[in-house]
Parts: sequence; structure tokens; C-alpha cells
Amino acid sequence: MPISREHLAGLFDHLDAALGREPCQHTLRLTRLFLTSHSLPEATVVPWLGQYGGYCDCEVLANVEDRWGE
Repeated sequence: MPISREHLAGLFDHLDAALGREPCQHTLRLTRLFLTSHSLPEATVVPWLGQYGGYCDCEVLANVEDRWGE
């Protein structure tokens, strides 16, 4: 896993809050914003999220959180 569980939980919280205010744009815009703001390696995290069905922000919550959330 190319991201710590702590950062992953933070990503889920960030997406949950942001997507509660605005609909998903079917991009990874919010995910990339979180990764950049936490100096996390986009080049390895984004493909890893895709392996678990996280191809856009709402899918990261729906699919990746189902697999890796607590």
C-alpha cells in the first residue's frame, strides 16, 4: 500500500466532506488535491486506487473505502 492508513483515512474524510458539499465531477480532482497538499506520491497512489475501482472521487469512497476503510 503506497499510502499510510492514517493518510488513507484522511483522504476518505476529505472526500466525504467535499462530496457532501458538491457532486462528484467524475475525476480525481479532490483526491489529487489531497495528495498534493499532503506531499503524497500521486504517481503511485492514483494507480493503486484504480486497482480497487477508485477511478474518480466518488468511486474512491464507494470502492476503495469498502476495501480499505475501517
